[in-house]
Amino acid sequence: MYHTSPTEITEIKDSVFGGCAGDCLFFSDSIYKMTASPEFYVYEAHFNCVDVSELWDEEIINEIAQEFGVDLDTAESLLDGSQHESDYSNDVEKSYWLQGMRGQCGKKMGFDGCEDTDEQGAVYIVPMLGREDDLKLLEIMKNIYL
Repeated sequence: MYHTSPTEITEIKDSVFGGCAGDCLFFSDSIYKMTASPEFYVYEAHFNCVDVSELWDEEIINEIAQEFGVDLDTAESLLDGSQHESDYSNDVEKSYWLQGMRGQCGKKMGFDGCEDTDEQGAVYIVPMLGREDDLKLLEIMKNIYL
């Protein structure tokens, strides 16, 4: 699994992306290049992800309902990906926040995170607080992509 970052990751905090996605990092099966992202990481630890369609947690559904101003059925559909958040908000930060909630829900359900889909294709959303040692910087990739 691979992750790109605009800066070197030395410590995971509760608000990796300014609080939007909490402590979640996003991983792909293949190396991808994001604008201004010279740091490439590989996640070598084995982890078990739940598919986004299987996510469910009453507390998280309530938080989503409040954040998006929707009823609980709609919030559940936003959590499990059967409805897209852009139908309820054009705020990119809310999209990252929802992905972070999906990762947290996977963790609450006993998994390491969740498998979802975004503009890059399959994405693995993994809460990483305290798991910095699981990330390995790929120095060779910096030279290839810069």
